[in-house]
Amino acid sequence: FFKGKKHWLSLPDILFIFLLKSNYTLKKDLDHCKLPLFTVVLCLYMFFCILENTTPKRDDQQVRRAAEREGRRIRRLKARETKSLQKHAEGMSSDDEVTEMELAMLRTQKEQIEKDARYVFEDALDEFSTVPGVLQRFDLWKRTDRDAYSEAYVHMCLPKALGPLIRLRILFWSPFIEGGLDLDETRWNQQLLLYNIRDNETEDLLREDPDLELVPKCVEKIIIPKLDQLMGAQWDPMSTSQSLALVNVVTKLLQDYPTLGPNSKAFTLLINNIAEKMREAVDNDVFIPIYPRTIMDGRMSAFFQRQFATSVKLLSNIVRWQGLLSDEVICEIALDSLLNRYLLMAIRLSDATDAAVKCHMVGSVLPRVWLHSGHTPSQLMPLLNQTKTIAQQLDVNKPLSRDALEKLSGLLKAAP
Repeated sequence: FFKGKKHWLSLPDILFIFLLKSNYTLKKDLDHCKLPLFTVVLCLYMFFCILENTTPKRDDQQVRRAAEREGRRIRRLKARETKSLQKHAEGMSSDDEVTEMELAMLRTQKEQIEKDARYVFEDALDEFSTVPGVLQRFDLWKRTDRDAYSEAYVHMCLPKALGPLIRLRILFWSPFIEGGLDLDETRWNQQLLLYNIRDNETEDLLREDPDLELVPKCVEKIIIPKLDQLMGAQWDPMSTSQSLALVNVVTKLLQDYPTLGPNSKAFTLLINNIAEKMREAVDNDVFIPIYPRTIMDGRMSAFFQRQFATSVKLLSNIVRWQGLLSDEVICEIALDSLLNRYLLMAIRLSDATDAAVKCHMVGSVLPRVWLHSGHTPSQLMPLLNQTKTIAQQLDVNKPLSRDALEKLSGLLKAAP
């Protein structure tokens, strides 16, 4: 099939681009957490430098990153003001911006891989290097000797034969790229749908056709593993936009291809890996500092509030999978590991008015069905009981307390 030298693309090289961009965002998220601690250490360092009469050394990289971080925060603030958005809780937005230097490096990597991709099937004949060419060869076999075609189990081999060609066409497809490639609109997808269509095709003949599930099988064997790799390399569970994109693409795949489900090994592996990545996010990315109320003011208070809001955002992204992942898994990650271990502790440390606001933030992201009688998970009971305690502490004679009590109404209705 090949006339001369063959060119190969390394899949890790392609995933490296998405992983690199994901690491940039992750590093910025970690910087947000480390900034207050770094500030305290820096103040102590400068204090001892004064005592020792020495000149403090400045870390230029950390100063630059701090300036870039503040610039991104100001740009997001101005964008919200321009759009006249409702009151925003600091920590609920995603810092997904990439600097020009980082973009230039990613662009160079991508251009090199695109250049290499053009030579993969450079010296292969068209009938073996294109999706329609391969389909025509198999279609000719099916027309001339249908019995031999069936006995050779071509319907099982065809997705594997088309695999390298389709993977090359979706080399840079990613559900996380806004305005990216729509798989339903690709030429290869249309060609698979039209494979072996006859003018005199009847419903009975179509039902007996072994190639009836060609597209679902290609999706299961090619698209799902690709999506699993992209999820592992690129998805940040802390990012709302990325989580929405991944939930939407998984939902659409389930709706379009009913064969995907518990019996599909590739799809089951994808779902398990999604759950595991959310567990890792809870274990590694959540940090809510515990301070005595006496020092909960100024910079430390702002950091505490921002980290709480960031954790609520992660909770929101996790419960978006309700209906796609089992309720048992969702409750284990969202309620046992995140809500009851971290968020509830922060609520208990806050004064009654602030605690009511925090309860409202948590309640607003929970699935509505969980707050209906008879459908409330047992893991939600500690929050509901805490809500009743907070309501008893509020002074209804004060306007702020009345507003806070009103925000608790939804959770109070679900409380036993």
